[in-house]
Amino acid sequence: MRRQLYKACIEVAMLIVISVTCLMASIRASKEPEVEEFTHVNMVVTRDVRNTYLAEGEPQPVQLIAEEPEPIPEYPQFTYSRDWDAEESYLLARIAMAEAEGENTQSKTLVILTVLNRVMSEDFPDSIHDVIFEKSNGVYQFSCIGNGRWDAVEPDADCWEAVEVVQNAACDYSGGALYFEACADENNWHSRNLEFLYQSGNIRFYR
Repeated sequence: MRRQLYKACIEVAMLIVISVTCLMASIRASKEPEVEEFTHVNMVVTRDVRNTYLAEGEPQPVQLIAEEPEPIPEYPQFTYSRDWDAEESYLLARIAMAEAEGENTQSKTLVILTVLNRVMSEDFPDSIHDVIFEKSNGVYQFSCIGNGRWDAVEPDADCWEAVEVVQNAACDYSGGALYFEACADENNWHSRNLEFLYQSGNIRFYR
């Protein structure tokens, strides 16, 4: 009889310990703020969503903790005229086709911007036509002119869209690119002699 009573007391004691432990864990959890994060205007905001309303039903002020937003890159304004005539627009669309066929519109716009950057550079001719057809030591600056590809292509709708995008853009997002290449081997003349800027699709841009 004593053994059964003793066993019953042990079981009751264990139940009390378990109940107290669960109660303490619940109290600690209720004190920890439940938070959610959301993005708003380039800003990550954390707010406490626990106890959104007071006992009287009045809304509880939500404390917003703003983290530092990621910097938005600033691009320079265009410094040259984009009032091209029909022939110049055609040349830009065609160089985009010859050099970036199969690439996305962004890559085509960057090819066009590279041509325009050369027009504005003192190291290259000062017209769209002369930049595209420039020779250096008897070699065309753009390989598509010398290898016959220029004569085999006509600009498609995407190339004309790229011309329009550049013409209506508010700023120059090319990073001052003056060269580009699509060599399979990254160890080439461009990579050894120029500053690498970025890669768009399969085309790498330099200055």
